[in-house]
Amino acid sequence: MRVEVRRRPVKYARLEVRPDGTVLITAPEGFDVDGLIERHRGWLEGKLTEIDGLREIAGSGFPINGEFYRVLHGRKPRLHERFKTITLSPDPDEVIALLKKTLRNDLLPLVDSYARRMGVEPGKVYIRHQRSRWGSCSPRGNLSFNVRLMAIPRELREYVVVHELAHLRHLNHSKAFWEFVGRFYPSYKTARKELGKWWTMIELNPYWKWLAGGAV
Repeated sequence: MRVEVRRRPVKYARLEVRPDGTVLITAPEGFDVDGLIERHRGWLEGKLTEIDGLREIAGSGFPINGEFYRVLHGRKPRLHERFKTITLSPDPDEVIALLKKTLRNDLLPLVDSYARRMGVEPGKVYIRHQRSRWGSCSPRGNLSFNVRLMAIPRELREYVVVHELAHLRHLNHSKAFWEFVGRFYPSYKTARKELGKWWTMIELNPYWKWLAGGAV
């Protein structure tokens, strides 16, 4: 078990398992890290086993809409949903541009539909290539969505849209926020767990690593 300890002036220790299998502990000076690991050993071993299983799945192709497409290589990027293939060009920026365009076409109708049902009015909608979160809502009401959403099943993408639109009513994660989300996406708790698994798979996927600056 690889353990990384960060000493920070936090009130409570935090325990996290990264997609690469590293156990990250954030704790104040003098905190008993070994004791924390022992108390949560069962949970940690379960998470590490889960990551091993996801790693095996993650390498089976390029994830698009919750499926793993066969990867081809060519001069220009192309996505073919019927044949479940994606053609990667040598330039990752071209591939990202294609994914952004495809995602925008899929998301905008969802945003419009749910905004009407939820009684909110979003501002501009951006598609960004981010490394830390699925989406965000600015104080001005502009929505940003991560191009990584192209990788996940459409029903989970729908949840992210509802989540960010709900922030137009509640700019926090209060009880009222989750109750509002639940009115339009009742299975949000399940969706959040599934999103965590997909995030791990994207982090482990060789093609998304390439898009982030790594090598295939």
